[in-house]
Amino acid sequence: MEEQESEKASNRFRKREKAPASSFGWRWLFPAFLLVAVIWSVFLLIESGDELLNDQSGETLGAIEDLSAPGFEAFVEQTWSMVIATENKEGKLVDLVIGAVADREEGGGSLLIVSPSLVPDSNCDQSLCDLSSIYDEGGLGSLTTALVNLFNVGFTEEVLLTPTRWTGLVAPVDAVEVTLEDSLVEVTDEGVEIVQFPQGDVNIQDERVVDFLSAANYFATTEQMNLSKNFWKSWLNKIGQNGSPAEKLPDLGLSVVDFLAVVGAAETGVTTFPITNLESSVVPNLIELENIVVDLFPFPIAAVPGDRLTVRLMNGTGDFTVDSLARKHVISAGAEIVVVGNMETFDFQESKVVYRDPLIVEEVESLGAELGFKVEFDELISPVAEVTVVIGADFLVSVQ
Repeated sequence: MEEQESEKASNRFRKREKAPASSFGWRWLFPAFLLVAVIWSVFLLIESGDELLNDQSGETLGAIEDLSAPGFEAFVEQTWSMVIATENKEGKLVDLVIGAVADREEGGGSLLIVSPSLVPDSNCDQSLCDLSSIYDEGGLGSLTTALVNLFNVGFTEEVLLTPTRWTGLVAPVDAVEVTLEDSLVEVTDEGVEIVQFPQGDVNIQDERVVDFLSAANYFATTEQMNLSKNFWKSWLNKIGQNGSPAEKLPDLGLSVVDFLAVVGAAETGVTTFPITNLESSVVPNLIELENIVVDLFPFPIAAVPGDRLTVRLMNGTGDFTVDSLARKHVISAGAEIVVVGNMETFDFQESKVVYRDPLIVEEVESLGAELGFKVEFDELISPVAEVTVVIGADFLVSVQ
């Protein structure tokens, strides 16, 4: 028994045998390789950071920056647009404007004056179908929905201007000058006529802006929109003088201030909504409206997300004078442009619509028929959009 215990003890404290020596590769080459890999990774990270952050604009060194160069491509920024509604102290809709920015960097844009008395749906069978009634019933949300359905585009945002907000907006310029061909007269419930603004040159003070816009609704639809147009045009011209609109707008913490500062920074077009007068209502002239929408929203937001085919619009000719026409042609066909650019070569003779997903073939063929372009399947075409529209030389002939 003692011998067994002694043997166990000797085994327990027996000196452990040394492990075999590591090979030269594992002992020296592998750590050296690992160290080089770490250093190279850090170097690549720093280099990529320098490339991505090379300048304040965030442009990369390797990107094609020449808009006319073969192979140039860029994602587009959807048109910055806004629904601007004005209500009076009684909460009634008295003025409505759809605005769109032409260029976020350079400024400028367009405003479309819409009458509160407009009936957006000529098939409406209810007693109260105009925009003013829609606003009374459901507020700004319902009004915006009606406009989205009418224009078939989405808007970046919507804003409500009250008498108090208008006072703050116009205060920096003191007053807005408007010339009236006729006096704006309010008729009370008792039949008494009160001259709100006299005929001739009128200075509209900040606290009376909503009074002016309200009084314009005493007139027929066309004249009401013209009065609103004259006000907006005069005010934007005033804040845009000397190229510093931001200095003539207050810091109210409202997105409409930033929007108007950009619109007023360059040329601004102010137009009135196209209408058709029926026996008892005013409805949209849909043919004219379609042309206005294409001009107002160069890169529109889809009214319903996913409702429009996304398009990569590529110039295949090298003639860039047709880019604007091609864009309008595609937008008019009901598509949404997400990328613009140039093909690798400028020798395309025939315009075409190219797709890569067989599941959307019916939609693509419908778009091709609307554009008058042939349709082609290519599973290797760029996946950044659902379809690629290539503009060829035949398009140049068709628009001449």
